[in-house]
Amino acid sequence: MEMTKEKLRELCRKDGLYTTPYLNDKLYLHYKGFRSIANLEPYTGLKVLWLEGNGLHAISGLDAQTELSTLYLHENLIEKIEGLEHNVALDTLNLSKNLIPRIENLSHLKNLRVRG
Repeated sequence: MEMTKEKLRELCRKDGLYTTPYLNDKLYLHYKGFRSIANLEPYTGLKVLWLEGNGLHAISGLDAQTELSTLYLHENLIEKIEGLEHNVALDTLNLSKNLIPRIENLSHLKNLRVRG
């Protein structure tokens, strides 16, 4: 499934969220069958984003989410940690159950916490 502007609006309505994208501080996009992250540019107010269980192959399309503090990307097909350069407010990042062989490209995320 493609992450279109129309699909995002539909999911916001279904979940009782705002149809004006920048007003949303959370977005539930988990287990929807998305293969890539797209059309999130207007969602600049996001603090929490659920993207787990989709089949995503890469982390991309999150440059406008500079306020994002929590990102759930577990249970996907991601092979490399990248595309988080603009997400410096992240304190929680779940990448478990992906295809990532090496932890890298996280040193700029100074607020990131490790949980045991």
